[in-house]
Amino acid sequence: MNMNTPIYNMLLKYSGKRPLPFHMPGHVMGRGLAGLLKDAGSLDITEIPGSDSLHDPDGVIKEAQNLAARAFGAANTYFSVNGSSLGIHAMIHAAIRPGGKILVNRDAHTSVINAISILRAEPVYILPDYDKNTHLNLGCRQDDLISVLSQYRDIEAVFMTRPNYYGVASHIGSMIEAARSRGIPFLVDEAHGAHFSFSGLFPQPVLELGADACVQSLHKTLPAMTQTALVHEGSSSLLDKGRLFKYMSMLQTTSPSYVLMASIDIAREIMEQRGEELYDALYKRIEVFGRELSKIDGVRRIKPDNPSVDTDFSRIVLSFESSGLTGFEAERIFRESSGIVAEMADYYHLVLIATPFHTDEDFEALLKGIQEVARHGKGTFDDKFSFVGIPDSLPERAMNPGDAIEMPAEYIDLNSASGRISAATITPYPPGIPLVYPGEVISGELVRMLSEIQGSGGRVHGIMDGRIQVIVKA
Repeated sequence: MNMNTPIYNMLLKYSGKRPLPFHMPGHVMGRGLAGLLKDAGSLDITEIPGSDSLHDPDGVIKEAQNLAARAFGAANTYFSVNGSSLGIHAMIHAAIRPGGKILVNRDAHTSVINAISILRAEPVYILPDYDKNTHLNLGCRQDDLISVLSQYRDIEAVFMTRPNYYGVASHIGSMIEAARSRGIPFLVDEAHGAHFSFSGLFPQPVLELGADACVQSLHKTLPAMTQTALVHEGSSSLLDKGRLFKYMSMLQTTSPSYVLMASIDIAREIMEQRGEELYDALYKRIEVFGRELSKIDGVRRIKPDNPSVDTDFSRIVLSFESSGLTGFEAERIFRESSGIVAEMADYYHLVLIATPFHTDEDFEALLKGIQEVARHGKGTFDDKFSFVGIPDSLPERAMNPGDAIEMPAEYIDLNSASGRISAATITPYPPGIPLVYPGEVISGELVRMLSEIQGSGGRVHGIMDGRIQVIVKA
């Protein structure tokens, strides 16, 4: 098959010449690797004549990035082999000055606060809307955004997440317009929406809605390897020319993996050539799955019924509440009884990511696995999280997060942490959305929430052996 994949084709050509490399990497084109890694190693090279450079592209990498920009509708596209987290850091660095203000959705990924902390920037948070019937976050409301922009005239950028981990995509087109009308760049974490560009069955991509820049994780939903992501600039970006690329280069490894870049190249080519056809077929598979799912007692597919959001049909969110099972319990039963491994679980939900590379047989196995989980039902669901999954108010902020991470800190028992100032980001993972940031006061409600998440089988980053890091009292 002749593919328009400049990086991958270059690697095949170089490997086919059977060169004798006295250059990095040390495994010598796979010789020193074991097992299945030998084949991948034959394409694992460093910057050599003809391979181009990610930090100064003028050959195959430049060509591949231009092809990606065309496919995704961007003015400029940059490859990240350090995931979407790298892209988030680069976008924030490009948009605001050190110490500047940035408006952020409170349910942002932990990498957002890391970037803000490094810049000693001042975050202004907006709480997302929350659907208590489905226990799903619906994204930020337009009125809230406009209110905050009016209140804080010195905000330098807006950062939003869309879609979220549950496939919910808020209507942010008018929010983008509101920010841009004030000359404020609008940045989007679209890590979970890289596939939106390749089918009209999905929510509209944020570049089409006017975002100044966005980041997409190819590896989350497209046929690309882990760590691969794209950072896009919009056609009329308010970011200073060249600034985003400068920070991509400053923050990214100087030894980028050509295997990963080739993976980006191939994923873009597959989707560009066959994406619409592949997603049409997946949509039909999921329709059949949905009809069969409705016949199984004790489980239901969760979708928000709200006109302000769209949903990603390929993100399957299940609830086993009527079986009396938490998402954590359902995930364990799935894995142990059927060998089916879900993307993530929280107290209320089990989240599955379906792609065009799942077959009819895979969905049949999934239905059987769901039946098996439902059979383990124990009756009444213990709704111990009667408070919302996202707090309905922001924690008290005692200091800037960038200042907090530099303060002397100590570990104390979680149960003794109420009233103390957090020295770390505390994040149930997945989905990787922090509940408290450095510099914020830990409330009694938060202690209870974290204890119950852990006691119900959830994992919380930032808590080690029941201890949490707080700033030492003066």
